[in-house]
Amino acid sequence: MDIIILGLLMLQNCTIYEMKKIIEKNFGNISSSSIGSMQAAIKKLMGKNMICFSEHVENSINKKVYEITHEGKEHFLSIISEPMLYKEKNMELSKFFFMGFAPKSKRLELVAAYISGLQKELIRLEQIKSAAKMQPDFDEDSLSMLKEKGAAEIQSVTDVQEIAFFQLAMLDLSIAKIRFEIEWFENFKKNIG
Repeated sequence: MDIIILGLLMLQNCTIYEMKKIIEKNFGNISSSSIGSMQAAIKKLMGKNMICFSEHVENSINKKVYEITHEGKEHFLSIISEPMLYKEKNMELSKFFFMGFAPKSKRLELVAAYISGLQKELIRLEQIKSAAKMQPDFDEDSLSMLKEKGAAEIQSVTDVQEIAFFQLAMLDLSIAKIRFEIEWFENFKKNIG
């Protein structure tokens, strides 16, 4: 969660609720978006002086807007410069591991329900991809808008394009993984007896 929060704050200053919406939309398949886990990560990052906040009142509501600090930027850039480690953890798949304990009459239904959930997630991600394709190319106006929102370390349109390149690649990877899982479980259903 720490790296996601720092990454979001590299792009723009956010309230916790804005972060939650972004995480739900873009990181739902890799991270929880619970306010509790976000608050714990924010508290930890603030304790390490990696983020700070400013408060203001908007429509009679007190809002905390979080911002990445110099220490947070350095830590974030250091972490993302390290090789990724394989950590595919989906605790829900432990149910599949132990499905042999489930009644035989229910197993096919359980696998079909999982496939249905995967298909819904695939549709959601494909909608995000379609919306991203309809976005205009990044230009100086896009850059100005990001800078107004507090984007850190983004100095040129090329910077924005390079960041977006990897974000769209992550979306493609997520879509490919879900398609693989759907195909695998559809084939597996044939073996359930």
